[in-house]
Amino acid sequence: MTDTSISKSDTDGTLIYRGYPIEELTDHATFEEVAYLVNKGTLPKRSELDAFGTALAAEAETPQSVFEVMRKLGKNSNPIDALRTACSALGCVDEKTELEAQQTSLEAKLAVMAANCYRVPRGEREILASGKRGYSTDLLRMLTKQEPTEFECWVFERALIVYMEHDLNASSFTVRVVASTLADPYAAASAGLAALKGPLHGGANEAAMEMILKVGKPQNVTSYLDSEFKAKRKVPGFGHRIYRRVDPRAQILKGFLKELLRKRGDDDSLYQLCDDIEIEMKERKNLPANLDFYAAPIFYVLGIEIPLYTPVFAASRIFGWMAHYSEQLSEKKLIRPDATYVGPTDLKYVSLSRR
Repeated sequence: MTDTSISKSDTDGTLIYRGYPIEELTDHATFEEVAYLVNKGTLPKRSELDAFGTALAAEAETPQSVFEVMRKLGKNSNPIDALRTACSALGCVDEKTELEAQQTSLEAKLAVMAANCYRVPRGEREILASGKRGYSTDLLRMLTKQEPTEFECWVFERALIVYMEHDLNASSFTVRVVASTLADPYAAASAGLAALKGPLHGGANEAAMEMILKVGKPQNVTSYLDSEFKAKRKVPGFGHRIYRRVDPRAQILKGFLKELLRKRGDDDSLYQLCDDIEIEMKERKNLPANLDFYAAPIFYVLGIEIPLYTPVFAASRIFGWMAHYSEQLSEKKLIRPDATYVGPTDLKYVSLSRR
């Protein structure tokens, strides 16, 4: 157990960032406002917000040596592994010495590295930040190589806001453990990225989209779930350690998915498919859809390649990680959990020749 003032999720289906319900922030705030709030503890004044946005834009220029490291990893590298490796490389070459400057540099550059961690190892040229757009808008442009519409940018920004922070999840706790050793932010973020790779954490959004595409049509939902249940396989995008009844982030994005399809002039078949899967999972297993289940189709509609879904998660969560890093650093205490030993005791050594 630890005290935190950053965020809190609860079993009643609520989530707050620094005291603000997540619905308040997705309804009204920009990504930069929420990032500032999570890191600084208060919503910024106009001058503070402008300075924060300017700093992120100025620090987005990423050293070519980092891209060269990515390039050498080769086309078979996993994007989140490439991103983690690039993060470690950045820690070796970034010349920042003050903690806050290191954190801002890492936050700004992680979006650029995330956008390129799939294409660069496969031999494509990197796409760089423009420095003329907001964080989320420029990230979406780099990811898709296209100029997104204003509404597409707005929906993507909402998705990044709900991905930004979620109290002591696996990767944020990992970041805190590393921070407690007084290691630098690059080391802590690299460790967070390692934790994020697992399919029970960050990798779930990619698995969820692959599952949705595999089901294909609403009429296939029942037979697909029957086969998964019979094989005792987990259905990605469902269930949560905290949210047993409803994940508020999933429901926020569900509404945005429907509106995004409508604004684009697309039919709502993808929305209906997701809704049918959600209903049947609730009826048959009493499991709610989680954030990843509705983030995945939004990313898909926006034209983001599936292997980039977890790096997108990281490009947002880096702000939450740095908030946890700073909070843990202020405690000046090494995290050293105790364990209950359940193995044998009083064994006697037997020589190698007698084993």
